[in-house]
Amino acid sequence: MPNRLKLLVAEDSDLDILLLERALQQSGVNINAKFVSDGQEAVDYLEGVGEFNDRLAYPLPAVIMLDLKMPRFDGFDVLAWLKSQPEHRRTPVIIFSSSDDRRDVDRAYDLGANCYLMKPGPAGEMHELLRVLDAFWRRYVKLPDGRN
Repeated sequence: MPNRLKLLVAEDSDLDILLLERALQQSGVNINAKFVSDGQEAVDYLEGVGEFNDRLAYPLPAVIMLDLKMPRFDGFDVLAWLKSQPEHRRTPVIIFSSSDDRRDVDRAYDLGANCYLMKPGPAGEMHELLRVLDAFWRRYVKLPDGRN
């Protein structure tokens, strides 16, 4: 079986993290997710700062999933930073938000997001979303060098 998809999730909602973790465990997907609680932690993780300096424990992600509304750096700030960094600008970014505001959607794509997903409601939808993400990003997409 191919390697596990390395996914970095930046999400400040404890409930959403719990739902994602539970769905990851129960859905049988081949995703290795690391979680950070805000945009600044996402940047620290990607830069290998502080607790994130061990790349065996905190590998660079193949795909990043960003919430938009987070403290310190929001998802837009992280996305703009990512796309300005030579080492990270090719890393695919999924916006994972409860906002269906057209301005948020357009701004995310303008800043370089690869897709914009609405957070699903029922837990069963989260399982299905993770199965689709696993199949799409791990099986069908050719990722940039060093991100598999």
